[in-house]
Amino acid sequence: MRKNKIGGKNLDVYGVYRISGVNLDNLVNTLKNKGVAIRDFVKSDNKTAVLSVSFADTKKFFAITREMCYNIEKVGEKGRHRFLLKILRNAGLFIGALMFFAVAALTDDFIFSIDYYGSGSVFSREAEEYLNARGVKPFTRFSEFDLAELSDGILACSDRISFAECVKSGNRLKVNLVLKTEPLKTLGGDSDSLLSDVDGEIEYIKVYRGTALKRAGDRVAVGEAVVGGFAVIKDTEVKTGVIATVSVKAEFYYEYLSEKDGDETTAEIFARAAFGDGEILELTVEKSALSNGDYGYSVKIIYRRILYG
Repeated sequence: MRKNKIGGKNLDVYGVYRISGVNLDNLVNTLKNKGVAIRDFVKSDNKTAVLSVSFADTKKFFAITREMCYNIEKVGEKGRHRFLLKILRNAGLFIGALMFFAVAALTDDFIFSIDYYGSGSVFSREAEEYLNARGVKPFTRFSEFDLAELSDGILACSDRISFAECVKSGNRLKVNLVLKTEPLKTLGGDSDSLLSDVDGEIEYIKVYRGTALKRAGDRVAVGEAVVGGFAVIKDTEVKTGVIATVSVKAEFYYEYLSEKDGDETTAEIFARAAFGDGEILELTVEKSALSNGDYGYSVKIIYRRILYG
């Protein structure tokens, strides 16, 4: 039975060498006459050239040039199978790595990387120190930790972060951090209620005094109360000031008209200038051709607004 195997003669791989010496043309003729497959012979001057030698003829190439007065330096490899050759040279390492990642991918429970996002990522070191102290590192398991508990722990360990959220995304742990843009002293407890100044979806509510009128996932409209200035004690409603923070995900739209095709960048610049307060999470631009020959650019900004009361 005929067996298929990969050997030196089957690989389309050429070693690239820089050669210094005299009579380089004579050297090339000698190599060709002795059956060494070479190509891409290029002289940079009378005593220096670069040529490629077939991987199958490498030993023969060095055997012929060993007794000659040439300086030979390997500068690289090329050919269709150069990556296959690299794998064959490091077969044990590749097989071990493939087995580990295959098992990890099947279980989908290993943390391969921890990535930090959001405006608060500038303080990711504090979050990283907290996670390390809890034993959350690459190649540990998601099932060993409660992501909501980790989120609260990160928020509690830094007074410069207003929002923290740990999310599993495949084998990555994504840590979204929002920088605190308002000083804590704004939570004075003087207001009767906390009203939303945007239309959007509530991401979280943290109430320190008062009563939450909404919960995560609810829609809220401009002017609608999110936290009420009261508390119920033994079936009795007691008036109190509000101390709370609320995160709302909202959308902002901007229309830009232009005579130019491909003016998306300008549309984005004007939209950002018109946009108010909040952390931009996503920005998209859609172009449409108008009947008068102009172009309309619709900019959509998804952003996060932190409300304080």
